[in-house]
Amino acid sequence: MTERLISVGIILYKNDPQEIARCLDGLKSQTAKHLIGEVLIRDQGGGECREYVRDWQSRNLGSLNIKFYEGANLGFGSGHNALFDAIAESSKAYLCVNPDGIMHPKCVETIVAHAEETQWRGIFEAIQEPIMHPKKFNPRTGVTAWCSGACVLYPSNIYREIGGFDDDFFLYCEDVDISWRVKAAGYQCYTCSDAWFFHYAMDRAARDVEIWKSACILAHKWRSANFKNHALNVLASLVDIDPEELQKETEKFAQRPIEDVYRASPDFKHSLTFAEPMWTA
Repeated sequence: MTERLISVGIILYKNDPQEIARCLDGLKSQTAKHLIGEVLIRDQGGGECREYVRDWQSRNLGSLNIKFYEGANLGFGSGHNALFDAIAESSKAYLCVNPDGIMHPKCVETIVAHAEETQWRGIFEAIQEPIMHPKKFNPRTGVTAWCSGACVLYPSNIYREIGGFDDDFFLYCEDVDISWRVKAAGYQCYTCSDAWFFHYAMDRAARDVEIWKSACILAHKWRSANFKNHALNVLASLVDIDPEELQKETEKFAQRPIEDVYRASPDFKHSLTFAEPMWTA
């Protein structure tokens, strides 16, 4: 079964020990733990989390094959790219798991089963609880517009083919971008409604500036002039900067080929949901 082993990647940044322990406890409790070949952890917050991980390992000897790395804060996507470069050659897939969440014991078993059903021809997200992501998915097939990076399985061959996450995104929208590139490459995005990931609900109002910066980059890369102008105007209302300067900064980033845009059909009609919403008011 070595060809079926998956690698789990976790990015840490100044997480507290209880949060790290809950995340690792969730992995330890998996019914399909035998499919987890390794857990790669990268601490991007100065290395203080190393002791928290060691403490957990000392209490759970041999339960997970953990490989710990430290480095500069590269952001979410680039941090996962660094971890993916270190996975075992035999790894079938790479599972991104946010540390601020807990996997249901059957999450790995279920999400891998979904991947098997489609011959691993896509990427597969666990559904988030207690608050689902607002984007719609097909309840029969699981097909969705894009996959959230909170708990998502990327087959290793697809991750390599598309070059992983785009390093231009530091935080936010990188999961939307990689999903659209997956679709442009001829694969599909799936929501696994019976693979559950408890993701703590957070108020992101304080992060609006970073979210809208990334939204500007996403719109520019995927050639939506209207949404980019909207995002630039929102940003200008949040920070004291000339919209023209913001425009110049955004134009430094390379745009996706027109063919990719046609194949991926990026959705900028539904604001930051980037997909038809599950619910309408």
